[in-house]
Amino acid sequence: MRPPAAKPLVATTTTSSSYNQHEPRPENPLLLLASSRAAKLSLGCPILDRLLSGGLPAASVTEIAGESASGKTQICLQLALLAPLSPLSSSSLFLCSDLPFPLRRLRLLAPKSHPDLLDHVFVAAVHSPSDLLSLLSRAQHHLSHPTHSPHRLPTRVILLDSIASLFRADFDASPADLKRRSGLFFKISAKLKELAYRHQCVVVVTNQVVDVVEGNTGNTMAWSSGRQVSPALGLSWANCVNTRLFLTREVGSDGGSTRRHMKVAFAPHLPERTCEFVIRRDGVFGVEPAQR
Repeated sequence: MRPPAAKPLVATTTTSSSYNQHEPRPENPLLLLASSRAAKLSLGCPILDRLLSGGLPAASVTEIAGESASGKTQICLQLALLAPLSPLSSSSLFLCSDLPFPLRRLRLLAPKSHPDLLDHVFVAAVHSPSDLLSLLSRAQHHLSHPTHSPHRLPTRVILLDSIASLFRADFDASPADLKRRSGLFFKISAKLKELAYRHQCVVVVTNQVVDVVEGNTGNTMAWSSGRQVSPALGLSWANCVNTRLFLTREVGSDGGSTRRHMKVAFAPHLPERTCEFVIRRDGVFGVEPAQR
């Protein structure tokens, strides 16, 4: 297990993101969407996998949106540990902007029967949108020129926690800043989709939420903790992801029990549906309606 670092995990020089003559360039943007034949990464729970028709698809960008403490980071940590055991047989690259990285929780989630799973989780700190673009360019070079080692699994899972944290500062509501911000959204999205498609990676991005104000329409909305909320960064970012999962939570009137739900807000390969889940010491698990 490597601690968070401001530099990418593999020190390389940045290369151009353009396709070279030996690599086919998809002309149809629909090719970037997940297909039923794409490999999938299990969430480690048959109930949640059933909600997602087998798991999160490769060659696609999945957003997990939700308020604080809804379970976004917990799911990402679980996915990172499941990657080596999945059909992908993969290491994972965890890009963390919500520092500090929860290393203690990751170690707690790792099963004692597979302590080596931690060796396949690589972590890097991300401090700004430009920092993220630089790391993704270096990750692209690394994926295109993998290290051939019997002890090193290829990296086919990329986790970014979270995208909204990178845009908290340095932007205001002026037209120029909004245009600059949207431009960065599209650059980041294009790079994530390129990595996902060219290297058949599962890409997961978490997002925070904002309160819905009167007249705010068009973006996904849901009730969570008694508030109507919507994923941060607005419609511009919503158009940058292939699949959106929305996590909500409701705290009981006694202030004790908490009920959490995962909803498929939109996806090219899934209907809109919802599943309840719980966060336990050993991970995130779905709840059958009859169990409640």
